[in-house]
Amino acid sequence: MKTKQGLSPFTFSLIAATFIAVLLCGCKAQRVDTQGIVGQVYWIEGNQMPTITDGSDETPAKPERKKVKRTIRIYERTHINQATMGDHLFKDIETPMIAEIETEEDGSFAIGLAPGAYSIFTVEENGYFANVYDLDSYIQPVEVQDNEWNNIQILINYKAAY
Repeated sequence: MKTKQGLSPFTFSLIAATFIAVLLCGCKAQRVDTQGIVGQVYWIEGNQMPTITDGSDETPAKPERKKVKRTIRIYERTHINQATMGDHLFKDIETPMIAEIETEEDGSFAIGLAPGAYSIFTVEENGYFANVYDLDSYIQPVEVQDNEWNNIQILINYKAAY
């Protein structure tokens, strides 16, 4: 007896078993639910300068951090030379985007990722925001290690004055 494609059931089973064996043995599958990035997104705006209260003490302003919902884009680790910067926001990012996630209403998020080096950006109305750089000028770098969750805070503060 032959299938519609003209293969006997034995041949079809052999091809299917070979295909599954190649998938399971030929490449190392990476689970991304055991490591990744978990965090919180905050919005800060306005004057954050220290203030003088009753004429005697200078009190540092406490930035009012509002938990905000945002779309987060995760790219391969991105150097400052691999992105175009405009008015406090990035316009073009040359490295490949790895993932995108929408935060919860309170700005919290968690995303499983394969171990590696990434750059994190929030999607804003006129571009992408990131404000942390490492010593080698990589933008908002985050390292994901095998079986570890990296906890980060993202402070969106391009409308704040310090």
